[in-house]
Amino acid sequence: MHVVVTRPHGDAEPLKSRIEALGWRVTLSPLIEIVPDAIPCDILRDATALIATSRNALTADLKSANDLPLFAVGPGTGAVAREIGFTKVIEGPGTGSDLVPILASRRAELGERPVYLRGDVIAFDIAGALAKAGIHVRAAKAYRSVAAERLNPEVIKALQNGNIDAVTLMSPRTAATWARLVGDLSSPVQLSGVTHLCLSPRVAEALGQPEKGYNVLVASHPNLEEMIALVKRLAANSKAE
Repeated sequence: MHVVVTRPHGDAEPLKSRIEALGWRVTLSPLIEIVPDAIPCDILRDATALIATSRNALTADLKSANDLPLFAVGPGTGAVAREIGFTKVIEGPGTGSDLVPILASRRAELGERPVYLRGDVIAFDIAGALAKAGIHVRAAKAYRSVAAERLNPEVIKALQNGNIDAVTLMSPRTAATWARLVGDLSSPVQLSGVTHLCLSPRVAEALGQPEKGYNVLVASHPNLEEMIALVKRLAANSKAE
């Protein structure tokens, strides 16, 4: 079995290692490049708490803010926060919308000047949702994401030969990029044998219209463990056929 992992460099290794441990062959084809941005020092200087809805927001030098409460979107982001020195980490279940009620219920820990560390593209407007609850946050762009212009040549060859069983898609933008790049190939490829393993329904929707005929499996919860569960499910189905 052969699976393509499309996560950015740096984020892909945990997923790659877990899939390989199941006996699958893995090829990396990052579809998004993460470019860190410098966070203005004055924003961090008087911040009372930090909010991060992606581990990519934690790549900047945040040592001066390590003593602040950090609200993380899920366990993966929370683990990265602890790795870089944060000790007061409050984890959500995995999505920005699910993090909102947690933030609203812990206003005292947020303080008067919470800072939302975000990227240039967001899937959910957490600042807008919090504003409706009377909580105002300052947004600081911590990174930007650049979509790939081409697929890994090894992946193109494997697609043409029908040698790919699955591709992992972890964000709506990644899914849209995959659909665009596959559609732009000079030699059309058949995707009937490829299962698209999607982190959430929004990721699946970003692949495009249903008539494109994608085979799709969607994780029951948006986290790494559920993506691994999808891989196991696909492997079991393949053995049963």
